[in-house]
Amino acid sequence: MPGGAVSGLVERITLHLSGGRRIQEVQVVRKRAFPHEAGGLEAVQAIRPAATAVPELIAWGESAKGAWLISPFLPGSPLPDRGAPVPANLFDSLARLHAHFHGATNVPAGMPRVDPQWWQQLCHDWVLPQIDRHRGRHPASTITRARVLINRVADHPAVGRTLPRLTPTLLHGDVHSGNVLIDGQHAWLIDWGSCRVGPAMLDLANLVSLDSDGFAVYRQTWEEVTGSSLDIGSAELGYRWAALQIPVQCLPWMIGNLPTTGVEAAVDRADQALAAL
Repeated sequence: MPGGAVSGLVERITLHLSGGRRIQEVQVVRKRAFPHEAGGLEAVQAIRPAATAVPELIAWGESAKGAWLISPFLPGSPLPDRGAPVPANLFDSLARLHAHFHGATNVPAGMPRVDPQWWQQLCHDWVLPQIDRHRGRHPASTITRARVLINRVADHPAVGRTLPRLTPTLLHGDVHSGNVLIDGQHAWLIDWGSCRVGPAMLDLANLVSLDSDGFAVYRQTWEEVTGSSLDIGSAELGYRWAALQIPVQCLPWMIGNLPTTGVEAAVDRADQALAAL
């Protein structure tokens, strides 16, 4: 199976389980994983089965080649695009995830955290080298503009002002249409390779707006689980932060896969988001 942008190896395996006279076939997925992915997915088992979009973790461990995990093979197909209807159980599950780990005092040790230091490392150690790697795919003016943007946002005062105001929680970290499998009226949230600690709205802003039905489901579940009202002011600030972080962290993929117009549009969105913080 394709490994995507995070994992280099994903295998679909059929197990033949015998019990009496019957042999049952069970399909599972084994993938090479980062330790924080396996540890994060193990931690979120605490909210299953109520969080119905969260896949089961069957087993995980480490070998000479690194961490690995095994989960069930899930039916369904990726969400077609950002505007496509998303089953409500996805937003219900995200609310349960964020509420359970609100404040991030009970997250696994060693989990990456979205803080100013992490942000600088993302910009300088990941995004800029990837821009340079793919510089031949786009005009020099586009590459220069992208580099100027990343250098600007890496140390911008708005980062230090904004992140401390957003209560951290455990995140999936990469909620987009390709990581949401749809099976009828049920959604599965797959590929936890970007699992990290950070502002909750990073898991929502890439799919739905604050005035959407999906966010209404999220808000209702949050309030049912916590017994407290969702802080809409904080959610709005979280969306403004997500509007900056998402195009910045996705810029390497965009530069390597999209036409120049798509890259320019991403830089535009990040510029506008920075101005709104």
